[in-house]
Amino acid sequence: MRPAGTISDATTARRRSNGGGRWLSRAAFTLVELLVTMVIIAILAALTLAGLAGVRQGAKADKTRNTIRKIDAVIRPMYDSYRNRRVSQAMAGASSRNYEQMLRDKRRLVIYEMPDQWSDVPSDLSTVPAVCRTAAVRSYVSTRGTPSQLFSSAECLYMVLERSGFDADALEFFRPDEIGDVDQDGKKEFLDGWGRPIAFIRWAPGFVSDPSSVTLNPRRYSPIQVADPVNAHDPLDPTGRDPAAYALVPLIYSAGPDGALGSPTDDVTGYGLQLGPTGGWLANAVTLLPNLCTGPAATVGTPLPGNESLDNITNHDLLKK
Repeated sequence: MRPAGTISDATTARRRSNGGGRWLSRAAFTLVELLVTMVIIAILAALTLAGLAGVRQGAKADKTRNTIRKIDAVIRPMYDSYRNRRVSQAMAGASSRNYEQMLRDKRRLVIYEMPDQWSDVPSDLSTVPAVCRTAAVRSYVSTRGTPSQLFSSAECLYMVLERSGFDADALEFFRPDEIGDVDQDGKKEFLDGWGRPIAFIRWAPGFVSDPSSVTLNPRRYSPIQVADPVNAHDPLDPTGRDPAAYALVPLIYSAGPDGALGSPTDDVTGYGLQLGPTGGWLANAVTLLPNLCTGPAATVGTPLPGNESLDNITNHDLLKK
């Protein structure tokens, strides 16, 4: 008989009275069983953490969409308003040439009042054509300063909402965490859910629907912008002076989740889209232009090679019906 008070081996059944004259036996946990249990707990913990990370990313994406919706609610109506804007008077006996001049003046006004890079904002008002010296343009010029070019489009986007006068109360709908100055140059930007500036391209003719590729990379193409000058002609050109022009929708976009992996001050590529040339340009030629990315000439707004733009969040996606 084993002396009282001694402990049996782990593999030996323990015997205890249940108070009713019967005896129960229960096997102890072995070391292998404990290890298996710990592994299962670790796997469940990892799955839980992965799920929480996914939830956080989803929340940031939803926040970004909400911010872009609010920006688009100002930018798109402002752009549409140019359909009825008169920026120059046609001479007596209106001719084709006069209509072409009116179209050029209207497009030039859009550039000055809705700049998407600092090169579109002159430092001297005297260089601005007389038909474009509106209150908004004067405000832009007077406060331009010498900002960094790093987030030029994002800063111009904020300036348009702040100073264009189209919607005086526009900024009241944005929370403090939706606005910042990432590059600390004194010019603010709207921020996405990952704290990166939300970018802006006034005209992105390369960002069009492409049914042949939409099944492969659906986020690389615009779901609403069609390169069809016949059935979707440029509404700024009601008389058809520019037969190759098709309707464009200002592009507001975030880099999406992958943009949060590095420092936001490291990226000047346009987050996966071609940008307009740094010297500014007019709207009578929007294809085969040099771009900010030092790559070959391409249509402005064309997705860059690679996967950078696959998870972008754009107002075009939000406007899809």
